[in-house]
Amino acid sequence: MKNFVDKNFTKKPKEMVLTHMHSLHPYVKQRISVGENLGIFPKNMYRSSEVIDDVVLSIYENDISKDISLEELKIEMFKITNNKLVNLFENEKWHKKTISTKFILEKELALLEEKFTVDGGFDLIMDEELDDISYHQNDGKSHLLLSDEVQENVIDFLELKDKAFLKDSEKQDVFRKMYYKLPLQTSNVVDLYILGKLNLQEVSNILDIEIIEVKRIIDFIKDNFKKHLI
Repeated sequence: MKNFVDKNFTKKPKEMVLTHMHSLHPYVKQRISVGENLGIFPKNMYRSSEVIDDVVLSIYENDISKDISLEELKIEMFKITNNKLVNLFENEKWHKKTISTKFILEKELALLEEKFTVDGGFDLIMDEELDDISYHQNDGKSHLLLSDEVQENVIDFLELKDKAFLKDSEKQDVFRKMYYKLPLQTSNVVDLYILGKLNLQEVSNILDIEIIEVKRIIDFIKDNFKKHLI
């Protein structure tokens, strides 16, 4: 690897990269978990540290970047990370023709809206679909909600008035089940927002979709998840 050169960064380039490496881990770990849960990735085939090492290598090799700010570097690192994960999913799943993220998200959200409104709610999905093998194949092994920090992030995301969620294993299980029924691209938006701690504009920039689409997805998930967790 080439060494970072201080003149290419506003200040302390190595510390800047290390700061964002830490914030990448929850997001990458969860995307790999999603791939394993869906049967796209063989279990333990990929590690978050390996993906992030590749991201850092890209930063070195492409000399990113002269006079870059801490915030700009964060977006660039998440963008590179997302692209690498998208390629992993595509290579391990099927070699499908590339479709725009915006088109996929619109299609996924339309399907979700149908499911959430069947017979007046998500209850039928909870009863009939959330107990299937696609969820249970990795029971007890999901990374989601295992850390206190992630649980706090979920509380903030759902705007829960109290922290009973932290001690309620049944509600956490409901959240996991609902989360793992989300389509792939939709859960990616949620992961960037919750685990990456990114705002709507940052998610929009990383995925190259309009901010109104990001907001629509986040609001939809938040509103419908809260119905079953409050």
